[in-house]
Amino acid sequence: MLGFTRFVGEWKTTEINPDKIEVTYTYTLHAGNPLLYPFNYLFAKLFWRVYMKRVVKNIRNMIENEEPYQFS
Repeated sequence: MLGFTRFVGEWKTTEINPDKIEVTYTYTLHAGNPLLYPFNYLFAKLFWRVYMKRVVKNIRNMIENEEPYQFS
């Protein structure tokens, strides 16, 4: 899709206090075709950023509703 060859993401969690955890998500999108770099940039800044904000919001809702979840 758009010349991307690989997506690499990492979640980092830091316990601030017993009831609060900070989640930092970093990601790198690798692309192979320099002609598509402007589209890659727009995709990462507009679509992917919005998508990941929704993911974090959904995780927050799961935690608040005490739904079962697992992380390692």
